Amino acid sequence: MESATTPQTVAKLRLESERRLAVTITSLMLVPGVVFAYVDANVVVDPLKLHLIEGLRAVQLSLWIVGLVLIRRARSRETLRRLLFGLALTVVFFLVTHAWLRPADNWMPLRTFVMVSIATFVVYPYQFRNQLIAWLALLVAAASLMWGHYAAMPSVDRVAAALNILIAGALGMAVARNRLKLERDLDEALERERQAVEDRQRTAAALRTLEGIIPICMYCREVRTEAGAWEKLDDYVRSRTDADFSHGICPVCLSRNFPERA
Repeated sequence: MESATTPQTVAKLRLESERRLAVTITSLMLVPGVVFAYVDANVVVDPLKLHLIEGLRAVQLSLWIVGLVLIRRARSRETLRRLLFGLALTVVFFLVTHAWLRPADNWMPLRTFVMVSIATFVVYPYQFRNQLIAWLALLVAAASLMWGHYAAMPSVDRVAAALNILIAGALGMAVARNRLKLERDLDEALERERQAVEDRQRTAAALRTLEGIIPICMYCREVRTEAGAWEKLDDYVRSRTDADFSHGICPVCLSRNFPERA
């Protein structure tokens, strides 16, 4: 009997699930780029800054399209997670760069930080340590914008934006930690199942050892082995099972060989 849920099968299913999720979310993340392209054309007055933003956005979209192709071709979870970590860092870089190039009174990019905070933990399935690094980079970037570029931003709005990012990150961390615990519990359950299957296989093999027709000599009672050699019956049984023998004498043999004692 073999288990259908082998570690290789589970690893393959996890990779396919994470890859499918990463493709979906990465594709959706292209939508804000198109929306912001329209917004920038209406709010950025300086032509030089507008061209610079458009050039950066073209680079970002190109990187994300390449990322989509690489995600589809990823053949291991480790490769996929490194790729997603790199994409998360590119999101932070381009968010901050675009925000600094936009007018200081345009605070709409801060809303994107909340969405990315959730996506960093909840959506992109990579190591929790790397998730935390990406989110901290996002948090530092948002703080530098709110207390630097957006210096004219009212304190109430600044605090509200910071709290939204912190709460989004905290919720994302809770979901990510729960998912990691679920994966560890699943791995432990699969390991227990694997050990149980091996125990059943060993037991079944032991029970099958002496099944079938066993050729035995009708005179000396020796048994012919699979290799064609002849062994004593007790040696044959002892080598194939956990059974052992002790010497004794039955009543018939006792009366036949030792009638005075019978």
